Amino acid sequence: MTSTTHEIEDEQQLFGPGWKGLALLGLLMVVGGFVAFLNPFAASLTVEFVAGAAFLIVGALQLWLAFTGRAGTSGDRWLSGALGLALVVLAISLIANPLAGLVTLTILVAMLFALMGGLRIALALNERPREGWGWLLASGAVSLALAVLIVLGLPAAAAGILGILLGIDLTMSGAATLGLAWNAWRHRHG
Repeated sequence: MTSTTHEIEDEQQLFGPGWKGLALLGLLMVVGGFVAFLNPFAASLTVEFVAGAAFLIVGALQLWLAFTGRAGTSGDRWLSGALGLALVVLAISLIANPLAGLVTLTILVAMLFALMGGLRIALALNERPREGWGWLLASGAVSLALAVLIVLGLPAAAAGILGILLGIDLTMSGAATLGLAWNAWRHRHG
Protein backbone atom coordinates (compact mmCIF):
# COMPACT_ATOMS: atom_id res chain seq x y z
CA MET A 1 0.00 0.00 0.00
CA THR A 2 1.18 3.46 -0.78
CA SER A 3 1.16 6.37 1.60
CA THR A 4 -1.62 7.99 -0.48
CA THR A 5 -3.81 4.93 0.06
CA HIS A 6 -3.19 5.17 3.81
CA GLU A 7 -4.05 8.87 3.74
CA ILE A 8 -7.35 8.16 1.96
CA GLU A 9 -8.21 5.39 4.44
CA ASP A 10 -7.32 7.67 7.37
CA GLU A 11 -9.54 10.41 5.92
CA GLN A 12 -12.46 7.99 5.49
CA GLN A 13 -12.10 6.81 9.09
CA LEU A 14 -11.90 10.40 10.30
CA PHE A 15 -14.81 11.76 8.29
CA GLY A 16 -16.96 8.67 7.72
CA PRO A 17 -19.00 8.88 4.53
CA GLY A 18 -16.83 11.59 2.99
CA TRP A 19 -17.58 15.21 2.38
CA LYS A 20 -20.25 14.57 -0.28
CA GLY A 21 -22.28 12.31 2.02
CA LEU A 22 -21.96 14.79 4.88
CA ALA A 23 -22.95 17.67 2.62
CA LEU A 24 -26.02 15.81 1.37
CA LEU A 25 -27.06 14.86 4.91
CA GLY A 26 -26.52 18.43 6.13
CA LEU A 27 -28.53 19.85 3.25
CA LEU A 28 -31.42 17.43 3.87
CA MET A 29 -31.43 18.34 7.57
CA VAL A 30 -31.48 22.09 6.85
CA VAL A 31 -34.30 21.67 4.31
CA GLY A 32 -36.19 19.49 6.82
CA GLY A 33 -35.74 22.22 9.43
CA PHE A 34 -37.15 24.87 7.12
CA VAL A 35 -40.10 22.62 6.23
CA ALA A 36 -40.78 22.19 9.96
CA PHE A 37 -40.73 26.00 10.36
CA LEU A 38 -43.18 26.39 7.47
CA ASN A 39 -45.72 24.05 9.08
CA PRO A 40 -45.00 23.66 12.80
CA PHE A 41 -48.34 21.93 13.45
CA ALA A 42 -47.64 19.12 10.96
CA ALA A 43 -44.08 18.83 12.31
CA SER A 44 -45.46 18.67 15.87
CA LEU A 45 -47.81 15.86 14.86
CA THR A 46 -44.87 14.04 13.27
CA VAL A 47 -42.83 14.38 16.48
CA GLU A 48 -45.79 13.14 18.49
CA PHE A 49 -46.33 10.13 16.20
CA VAL A 50 -42.62 9.20 16.28
CA ALA A 51 -42.60 9.50 20.08
CA GLY A 52 -45.72 7.31 20.27
CA ALA A 53 -44.17 4.70 17.98
CA ALA A 54 -40.95 4.71 20.02
CA PHE A 55 -42.87 4.30 23.29
CA LEU A 56 -44.86 1.44 21.73
CA ILE A 57 -41.73 -0.40 20.60
CA VAL A 58 -39.93 0.10 23.92
CA GLY A 59 -43.04 -0.90 25.89
CA ALA A 60 -43.56 -4.04 23.82
CA LEU A 61 -39.91 -5.00 24.27
CA GLN A 62 -40.18 -4.35 28.00
CA LEU A 63 -43.24 -6.60 28.21
CA TRP A 64 -41.53 -9.31 26.17
CA LEU A 65 -38.48 -9.20 28.45
CA ALA A 66 -40.69 -9.30 31.54
CA PHE A 67 -42.43 -12.46 30.39
CA THR A 68 -39.48 -14.26 28.80
CA GLY A 69 -36.70 -13.21 31.16
CA ARG A 70 -35.34 -15.77 33.55
CA ALA A 71 -33.22 -13.47 35.68
CA GLY A 72 -34.49 -11.73 38.77
CA THR A 73 -37.39 -12.43 41.05
CA SER A 74 -41.02 -12.65 40.05
CA GLY A 75 -41.48 -9.22 41.68
CA ASP A 76 -38.85 -7.78 39.34
CA ARG A 77 -40.64 -9.27 36.36
CA TRP A 78 -43.98 -7.84 37.53
CA LEU A 79 -42.45 -4.38 37.92
CA SER A 80 -40.80 -4.68 34.53
CA GLY A 81 -44.10 -5.79 33.03
CA ALA A 82 -45.92 -2.88 34.68
CA LEU A 83 -43.41 -0.46 33.17
CA GLY A 84 -43.85 -2.05 29.76
CA LEU A 85 -47.63 -1.88 30.06
CA ALA A 86 -47.47 1.78 31.11
CA LEU A 87 -45.32 2.59 28.06
CA VAL A 88 -47.70 0.73 25.73
CA VAL A 89 -50.72 2.55 27.21
CA LEU A 90 -48.91 5.90 26.84
CA ALA A 91 -48.03 5.06 23.24
CA ILE A 92 -51.59 4.06 22.38
CA SER A 93 -52.98 7.22 23.98
CA LEU A 94 -50.51 9.38 22.02
CA ILE A 95 -51.29 7.68 18.72
CA ALA A 96 -55.07 7.35 19.27
CA ASN A 97 -55.56 10.99 20.31
CA PRO A 98 -52.79 13.05 18.70
CA LEU A 99 -54.07 16.45 19.88
CA ALA A 100 -54.14 15.40 23.53
CA GLY A 101 -50.75 13.77 22.95
CA LEU A 102 -49.40 17.10 21.72
CA VAL A 103 -50.48 18.75 24.96
CA THR A 104 -48.93 15.94 27.03
CA LEU A 105 -45.62 16.07 25.18
CA THR A 106 -45.58 19.88 25.32
CA ILE A 107 -46.04 19.76 29.10
CA LEU A 108 -43.15 17.28 29.29
CA VAL A 109 -40.99 19.64 27.20
CA ALA A 110 -41.87 22.53 29.53
CA MET A 111 -40.92 20.35 32.53
CA LEU A 112 -37.64 19.45 30.83
CA PHE A 113 -36.83 23.13 30.18
CA ALA A 114 -37.67 23.97 33.80
CA LEU A 115 -35.47 21.16 35.09
CA MET A 116 -32.56 22.11 32.82
CA GLY A 117 -32.95 25.77 33.75
CA GLY A 118 -33.00 25.05 37.46
CA LEU A 119 -29.96 22.79 37.21
CA ARG A 120 -28.02 25.37 35.17
CA ILE A 121 -28.85 28.10 37.68
CA ALA A 122 -27.77 25.88 40.58
CA LEU A 123 -24.55 25.02 38.74
CA ALA A 124 -23.91 28.69 37.97
CA LEU A 125 -24.38 29.69 41.59
CA ASN A 126 -22.07 26.90 42.61
CA GLU A 127 -19.44 28.12 40.13
CA ARG A 128 -20.00 31.81 40.97
CA PRO A 129 -16.45 32.80 41.79
CA ARG A 130 -15.21 31.47 38.44
CA GLU A 131 -15.13 33.58 35.34
CA GLY A 132 -18.09 33.02 32.98
CA TRP A 133 -20.56 31.79 35.60
CA GLY A 134 -22.98 34.52 34.50
CA TRP A 135 -23.39 32.95 31.06
CA LEU A 136 -24.49 29.72 32.66
CA LEU A 137 -26.86 31.63 34.92
CA ALA A 138 -28.33 33.46 31.91
CA SER A 139 -28.74 30.17 30.04
CA GLY A 140 -30.65 28.72 33.00
CA ALA A 141 -32.84 31.80 33.23
CA VAL A 142 -33.68 31.54 29.51
CA SER A 143 -34.61 27.87 29.92
CA LEU A 144 -36.88 28.71 32.87
CA ALA A 145 -38.46 31.57 30.91
CA LEU A 146 -39.14 29.22 27.99
CA ALA A 147 -40.78 26.74 30.35
CA VAL A 148 -43.04 29.48 31.76
CA LEU A 149 -43.92 30.75 28.27
CA ILE A 150 -44.83 27.26 27.11
CA VAL A 151 -47.04 26.63 30.16
CA LEU A 152 -48.73 30.02 29.83
CA GLY A 153 -49.35 29.36 26.14
CA LEU A 154 -51.08 26.02 26.67
CA PRO A 155 -53.07 24.52 25.07
CA ALA A 156 -52.49 26.65 21.95
CA ALA A 157 -48.70 26.34 22.28
CA ALA A 158 -49.02 22.57 21.91
CA ALA A 159 -50.02 22.98 18.27
CA GLY A 160 -46.61 24.20 17.18
CA ILE A 161 -43.92 24.21 19.84
CA LEU A 162 -42.68 20.68 19.17
CA GLY A 163 -42.49 21.42 15.44
CA ILE A 164 -40.57 24.63 16.08
CA LEU A 165 -38.14 22.78 18.34
CA LEU A 166 -37.75 20.10 15.65
CA GLY A 167 -37.09 22.83 13.08
CA ILE A 168 -34.44 24.43 15.30
CA ASP A 169 -32.78 21.08 15.96
CA LEU A 170 -32.76 20.01 12.30
CA THR A 171 -31.49 23.39 11.10
CA MET A 172 -28.69 23.58 13.68
CA SER A 173 -27.69 19.93 13.21
CA GLY A 174 -27.73 20.39 9.45
CA ALA A 175 -25.55 23.49 9.69
CA ALA A 176 -23.09 21.62 11.91
CA THR A 177 -23.03 18.69 9.46
CA LEU A 178 -22.42 21.09 6.56
CA GLY A 179 -19.54 22.52 8.59
CA LEU A 180 -18.10 19.02 8.96
CA ALA A 181 -18.50 18.47 5.21
CA TRP A 182 -16.69 21.74 4.49
CA ASN A 183 -13.89 20.73 6.83
CA ALA A 184 -13.63 17.30 5.18
CA TRP A 185 -13.54 18.90 1.74
CA ARG A 186 -10.80 21.32 2.84
CA HIS A 187 -8.86 18.45 4.39
CA ARG A 188 -9.06 16.49 1.16
CA HIS A 189 -8.37 19.39 -1.20
CA GLY A 190 -6.23 21.57 1.04
